[in-house]
Amino acid sequence: MKEEKTIVIGCDQIDILSTLVELLGNIPDFLVNIISVSRISDLLSISKSIHPSLLILNFRNNQNTINDFNQFVNKPEIPMLCIIQKFDTNFCSWNNENIIFTFPIENIIKKTHFTSLIRSIFLLKKQQNSTKTTDSLVSQSIEKDLINTDRNMSRYVLELDQKIETLHTVKERIKTLCPNVDNSTRSELLSIVNAIKSSANDTHLWNDFKFYFEKTNPEFLLSLAEKHPKLTNKDLKYCCYLKMNMSNNDIRSLLGINQESVRTHKYRLKKKLQISKDLDLHTYLKAI
Repeated sequence: MKEEKTIVIGCDQIDILSTLVELLGNIPDFLVNIISVSRISDLLSISKSIHPSLLILNFRNNQNTINDFNQFVNKPEIPMLCIIQKFDTNFCSWNNENIIFTFPIENIIKKTHFTSLIRSIFLLKKQQNSTKTTDSLVSQSIEKDLINTDRNMSRYVLELDQKIETLHTVKERIKTLCPNVDNSTRSELLSIVNAIKSSANDTHLWNDFKFYFEKTNPEFLLSLAEKHPKLTNKDLKYCCYLKMNMSNNDIRSLLGINQESVRTHKYRLKKKLQISKDLDLHTYLKAI
């Protein structure tokens, strides 16, 4: 099935206008709708009301026509084909934003040359639109992937929070049992407590978190560490949590500290980052 295209021809010479209309009756692979006008004002009016696939210009002064088009219509994405006289060949002061092709009027008798040029313009435009569509689909895919990654990261952080809370609860429960058991059992229980402490502070948990975090915040940790090399892993974790807009309660649970410790850590972190008291820590980290 042939693709439909609309061509607006502006020409102030009747004989040439008739020739152009006849030539455009058969463009390979395309079904062409032709609108022809003999006045520039009509050309501008039509171009403003519709969005033609191509403008063909053959006025005594194509430059003035293009200037008027840019001023009153302002659709630089519409390609133009200027039929030029010999004395126009050195003329090239068109607006850089316009898409302009030229065709010598003396070659108008070579029908296949003219129709091939029109077809090529349409194919170029079609390829350009196809590229834009592909780029749009790629962007949508990337955005969807980032959203899914962000959800996975949030879920991972929540699960990590719950695991750490459970470990701390078990650890505290074991501590309460220690005074009521014999030395041998106490030694075993303390060994379990130490194992829980080690598990809660496992670097693998941090590495797993960084894997997800850096997918949605590429180079954040690298930039932060380069700007502030004295930051500890705990500081970096805190910065990540703030970057994710986590509340103080969330941070308290994840770092295993109380609310006062969260505020103290925030104060010390601002000093390490050397930012003023007036600047919000979230705002500073968002900009990195």
